[in-house]
Amino acid sequence: MQLRHLVGDIYCVPGPSNVGFVITKEGQALLIDTGVGARSGRGLLQILQDHNLQLAAIFNTHCHGDHVGGNAFLVEHTGAQVYAPPHDAIVIEKPVWGTMCMFGGADPLAELETPRFAAQACQVDVRVSEGVVVVGGTEVQVVPLPGHTGSHTGYLIEDVFFTGDILAGEEELAQSPITYAYSITMRLQSLEKLRRYSCAWYVLGHGKPEPDIQSLIECNIEQVNGVLAFIKAFLAQGCADFDQIYTAICRHYGIRVRTLKQYFLLYPTLHSYISHLSRNGDIIHAFEANRLLWCLPDGR
Repeated sequence: MQLRHLVGDIYCVPGPSNVGFVITKEGQALLIDTGVGARSGRGLLQILQDHNLQLAAIFNTHCHGDHVGGNAFLVEHTGAQVYAPPHDAIVIEKPVWGTMCMFGGADPLAELETPRFAAQACQVDVRVSEGVVVVGGTEVQVVPLPGHTGSHTGYLIEDVFFTGDILAGEEELAQSPITYAYSITMRLQSLEKLRRYSCAWYVLGHGKPEPDIQSLIECNIEQVNGVLAFIKAFLAQGCADFDQIYTAICRHYGIRVRTLKQYFLLYPTLHSYISHLSRNGDIIHAFEANRLLWCLPDGR
C-alpha cells in the first residue's frame, strides 16, 4: 500500500477501494474508509507506523465491507474513534443487518457472510450529519450524498472531496452497466448535488482520483436514465413481474450472473429502479394469479 499525494497534507491510498489519508494540523492522522478486511487494516497501520503518526479518527463514507473492512483491526491497535453516517452506523456495528437486507429481510445465506458484505463488527463513536467536524485541528466538512446507501456521506477536506461510492468512475461504468444503488431517487439527487462543488481533487470510492467530475456526473446520470427508459419500454409491451424485468435487463445489457454476490448486488438495485418509477407515477402495480405485476399506467 502506497501513499499518493494530492494537495498539502492530504493523500490517498489507491486500491480496490480507495482510502483517504490526512495528516491533521496537530500532527495526527485521519482515514477516510479502511478498505477490505484486516489485511487492509494491517497495511494502513504499517503506513501510519512508517510515518510515525497516531491515528485519531476513521471517517466512513458508508457501511459496505469493502470500505469499513479495516475498521475493527485499526481501532483495536490504535484506539481511533470511528465517525459514520447514522443508518450506515447501524450496519457497521451489527453487520447482520446488512446481509439480512441484501437477502430480503430474512436470515441470510451463509455465502453472503463475506468481507464484502459483512465486515467485522466495529463500534461507531460519532454519528455524523451535515456540517463541519474538527479533529486534530483539521476541519472535515460532512456532505450527505445518499443513494448508494440510505445515508451514504462524502467528506470534503480543504480542496479534496472524498465522494465514496455515489459516483462511479470510468472503469466501473464500463464494466458494470448497472451500478449498485439503494435508492435511485436519492442517487440522482446526490449526483445533481455534486455539480455544485469545485475542488482540486475528487477521490472516488473506486478508480483513480479525478481533477474534474462534471462529465463523469453526466455519464452516471445517463446510465441511470438509460435503465429507467428500458424498463418503461419493456413494460410498454405489457405488464410483467420482477423476474421478467430482471431477465430482460440481463439480456439487454449482456449481464451474466454467475455468483450469489453478483445476484444480490443486482437484485436490490433493480428494485430501487422499480421503486423510483413507482414513486414518480411512471409505473403502477397489479396482482394477477398471486403474482405482483408492474405496468404502465392506463396501458401507456
